[in-house]
Amino acid sequence: MFLLILPMPLMATELDDTQLSCLLEPSSEIQISSQVSGIVSQVNAERGGNVEKGQLLIALESGLEKAALNSVKARAEFTIRKLERNQDLLRKGLLSEYERDELLTDRELADLATREAEERLKQRKIYSPIDAIVVERHVSIGEYVGSEPVLELVSLDPLHAEIVLRSDYYGTLEPGMPVEVLVGSDGKPYQGTVKIVDKVIDAASGTYGVRVEVPNPGARLPAGLKCRAAFNVAKAE
Repeated sequence: MFLLILPMPLMATELDDTQLSCLLEPSSEIQISSQVSGIVSQVNAERGGNVEKGQLLIALESGLEKAALNSVKARAEFTIRKLERNQDLLRKGLLSEYERDELLTDRELADLATREAEERLKQRKIYSPIDAIVVERHVSIGEYVGSEPVLELVSLDPLHAEIVLRSDYYGTLEPGMPVEVLVGSDGKPYQGTVKIVDKVIDAASGTYGVRVEVPNPGARLPAGLKCRAAFNVAKAE
């Protein structure tokens, strides 16, 4: 599949088509893994389905973590009551420095233990980091999860087109320039924008890369389509 840059009136020469092959590609591709191991208790993602940023994707069994959190919360509540019972003594200075320090330290340690238990419980759930489409789901309810990826997500809004140009066109494109991208056999036009122009030219091939970003609201265009792009540029002298 090829992406052709159409010669425009301002261009001095035609570009070599063999240097311009590319596809419309996802702007993000993410393999989702779990921070901890465990047994899957809930799956809220299906292959081909849409997910939103912050959406719960997978939950692991968390009975032990919930019990641990309840335990440290009970300890924290006890330290609060103990501190409240001794407030009068603290205000009147009737407690030694050691006793005062012990009360305050116990309260602080209980808070820290509660936050730690809450974080451990949070690790049993996996949320989507982006708005995306699920392309692969590797686990089901009841399966064991380790360090291997459990889901693969892609973002199709926007799409990216990676273009390779000859070095004699270096300096003719810069980020922010508009690009008309013609997609499919019927050449339907979409408006794109140059986002990245490589600062290093490959010495072996005498080429450099350009990334064009194409807005794709609603993911109306799938990744993998061949296309053509039109730049109104002249070859550098």
